[in-house]
Amino acid sequence: MNILITGISGFLGSHLAEKLSKEHSVVGLYHLNKSDLIADITCFDNLESIKNIPDVIIMCHAAVSSGITNVDKNTLFEVNVDFTKKILQKFLGVKMIYISSVSVFGNKKEIIQENSFPDPQTDYAFSKLDAENEVKKNNNTSIIRFSSLYGNGMKENTLIPNYFNQALESQAIKVWGDGNRLQNYIHIDDAVNLIDKVLNYHSEIAFPVLGTHSKEYSNNEAAKIISTLTNARIEYINQDTSSSFQFDNTMTQEILNWQPKTDLEFGLKNYLEWKKK
Repeated sequence: MNILITGISGFLGSHLAEKLSKEHSVVGLYHLNKSDLIADITCFDNLESIKNIPDVIIMCHAAVSSGITNVDKNTLFEVNVDFTKKILQKFLGVKMIYISSVSVFGNKKEIIQENSFPDPQTDYAFSKLDAENEVKKNNNTSIIRFSSLYGNGMKENTLIPNYFNQALESQAIKVWGDGNRLQNYIHIDDAVNLIDKVLNYHSEIAFPVLGTHSKEYSNNEAAKIISTLTNARIEYINQDTSSSFQFDNTMTQEILNWQPKTDLEFGLKNYLEWKKK
């Protein structure tokens, strides 16, 4: 199978390319970080240079506002919506897998499932939902909404690497509020395996796939795991007014015969070993 991965130099794109290139012919499209590209995979830095039509396009490209990184609204919509439209126009009718985010659900207090109604609250979430609506116009499209991805090579601007950096540099992890806010983390290996399941599914997937772990962890639980691994103390500061999130992706797991296998403690231990290297 000939596969084009957009955003191939990113965290998800690079891990995905490494796995799929063992069984398929993979090419990539990147914007930044050429030095991080995988050897032996042909990659392009602009859409116009791609002349061959792939069998499948996996769209991992994204401008992301998360953690301490804020991206302006124009850039979010330029990358997440306008560039997605360009891909759709160039490759009409090609099978697409679009990587989206659970942020499209907004601040729902109830347990979120595959068919929960989106309620975006941020420019980033609006841009991802708009992109979803564009790719839905292509009859051969699957959408995967992921929760927080983590693992070796993850960006340094989110909670997990922030906790680790604090622990390793100052031996103190600063947790906002009481630490009881729940978040859902999915390991990069589980995310890649889910995409592979969608890629090889035998028929149309008629619902937005929900790429989440089966268990949520509080910030306090994550901090305690990292504290144990690094011998750092935990300090509670300020207030945390952000919402907790809980998910039920039973439909995704049953229909695609997929289950997340990496629990947070094991994933964080491996991440620390990688980080120390």
